[in-house]
Amino acid sequence: MDVLPFALVMVSAVSHALWNYLAKEGGDKESFMLLLNVAALILFIPVFVFILPDWSLPLEAVPYLAVSAVAETAYFLGLGKAYEEGDLSIVYPVARSSPVFVALAAAVFLGEEITAWGLAGILVIFLGVYTLHLKGLSVHDLAQPIRGLREPSSMYALVAALGTTVYSISDKLGVTAVEPLRYSLWLGFFITGSLAAVTLRRRGFKAVLAEADGRLVRVSVAGFLMKGGYILVLVALSLAQVSYILALRQVSVVLGALMGVLLLGERYGRIRVASSVIIFIGVYILGALA
Repeated sequence: MDVLPFALVMVSAVSHALWNYLAKEGGDKESFMLLLNVAALILFIPVFVFILPDWSLPLEAVPYLAVSAVAETAYFLGLGKAYEEGDLSIVYPVARSSPVFVALAAAVFLGEEITAWGLAGILVIFLGVYTLHLKGLSVHDLAQPIRGLREPSSMYALVAALGTTVYSISDKLGVTAVEPLRYSLWLGFFITGSLAAVTLRRRGFKAVLAEADGRLVRVSVAGFLMKGGYILVLVALSLAQVSYILALRQVSVVLGALMGVLLLGERYGRIRVASSVIIFIGVYILGALA
């Protein structure tokens, strides 16, 4: 891989881990998730003005946009609840284990084959998610992850991962119906509208305003990192092999765990960082070798 696409995808990985760190540090997590999507939409509309000549709604892609918007809403709400309940170094790696579900869903719904390397990658990811919940290496501790996976933080993180699975499949189908940039533009409107409808009903307008009043800069930075990191990936995809770009980006799993341990002082740091490395290896195998 050339230096430029490698640098772009690494910056994207850092930006993804950073916006999740900012979300974890937010007050009302659900309101924060809505606000960062609003901020991303507003901040990047000028970019689309310059690079996208046709802004018309692609009617043929509306079903995919609607499904993706609902799935992304589940993703952001699940992630917000997970950060309310648990540590960044647990929630982020579990939520980023979605390539397992994407591979399985693609095999079922798109007829894609799971190779021996793919199966190996899936098993390695499962191993990483399991060891992520370890609190020690005694015989008693080795059974702890079974209970840990039933904790609210892990369950909500799995909801986020499943949401990622659904919108990934839907988006893959959507960009075959319409050019990716126009799809991306309208997807931002669909996601923000769907998330606003649910969040305002659940949290209320006052809670959202309170979160904006106290954390507007943090929300804006998070929104910029989220959308900007995604655009960097799109650029990198045009310069290098898709599978390697998407697999390498998952190094953010390790970065997120490190941020939780080093910046937030979360416990069991060595085990969680090591487990995040295992998850990254599994995702890389699944993405680059399968």
